[in-house]
Amino acid sequence: MHIAFVVQHLGDYGTEQVTHQLVNGLSHRGHEVDVILFQTIIHRHLPEGIRVFLTRDAPDRLTSERSAQVLVRAVVLRSPARSLWWARMASALHWNPYALPSGDLLRKACAVASYLEMEKPDCMLPQYSPMWATFLGRHMTGKHLPIIPVVHSDVRHRGHRFRLRARYLLSEAAHLVGVSQGVSESLTTAVEVPREKVTTIYNPVITPDLRAKAAEQPDHSWLRDDGTPVILAVGRLGKPKDYPTLIRAFARLTTHRACRLVILGEGPLRKEIEGLVENFKLSDRVSLPGWVQNPFAFMAHASLLVLSSTFEGLPSVLVEALACGCPCVSTDCPSGPAEILLNGDIGPLVPVGDDAALAEAMERVLDRPPDRHVLQRRAADFSADRAVAAYENLLSELVG
Repeated sequence: MHIAFVVQHLGDYGTEQVTHQLVNGLSHRGHEVDVILFQTIIHRHLPEGIRVFLTRDAPDRLTSERSAQVLVRAVVLRSPARSLWWARMASALHWNPYALPSGDLLRKACAVASYLEMEKPDCMLPQYSPMWATFLGRHMTGKHLPIIPVVHSDVRHRGHRFRLRARYLLSEAAHLVGVSQGVSESLTTAVEVPREKVTTIYNPVITPDLRAKAAEQPDHSWLRDDGTPVILAVGRLGKPKDYPTLIRAFARLTTHRACRLVILGEGPLRKEIEGLVENFKLSDRVSLPGWVQNPFAFMAHASLLVLSSTFEGLPSVLVEALACGCPCVSTDCPSGPAEILLNGDIGPLVPVGDDAALAEAMERVLDRPPDRHVLQRRAADFSADRAVAAYENLLSELVG
């Protein structure tokens, strides 16, 4: 089968990590796999058998020699100025009145159309953000191959206009994949996609090299010193992660318990979070080392991992922590935490934004941590092999 993935980039965030695992897994099983990138950000090695198509001429950000090697064999998509294509574009924009004809959207759609003219794949799997250009590009070529968007976040928190646009557009999808039951339900309730048109497939979070990385020593002195409990948080320093609630909960906890907090990640709210840490006089007990190459070593040595998000899709960090044997506490946000933690059976769930409840749950787990083997058995349900097999079965049904 000839499968094309359409992604924004192959950077360090969860969606890109998932795409990388699926691409490698399906290629390993003998499928012809292409990757279309809207931004030339490549942080991972792709095997020789996987072809890369770029929609821009100049690379944005590369992080290794292996990434440069990927570019050597990459194809830059340039759309020829054909009058027929422009007529089809006008028709496609009329077909989808919610797709604003911005220059960026049109350029991406032309690149997708150029790819379809050249390569003729059996199906396309756009991640949620690039799917607008993917549908528009298909309409420009007049082709009818199956498009199966992969949705990574709960859409119930999105605005009314977004939901209208998605409802109009997703009627054209051959099928959809939701990365959790909550995400799949949100597509049905908020966007009115028929439930039989959505399949839930958990992300390929647990990879063969995770255990080896977890066995390494973490690059932080707090995890190698006097045994003071270290609470860990991992994720982009942005609004959805709600780190202010975590800081307030940690401040409550430190009034009567010695512990430390390490937050891994970078993002636009770093200064705000640092200011909150200073306001609570926690600078000697909170560390923000930024993005790290191997967060699994931190998870394996931490006393507890906390997710304080306001919404998610399927938070990979919870699964990764379980695989490392690290106890977890999470907000009961939509979607994913309740599914991963079995409705609180293997890790407490607390209301979103409730720092008092979060502090109490953190203390409870520090006092009585669950059995590590139970956590690791649950994490095995999110293996790369299971996810790749599920995608292969679904695509075989749709394309066959």
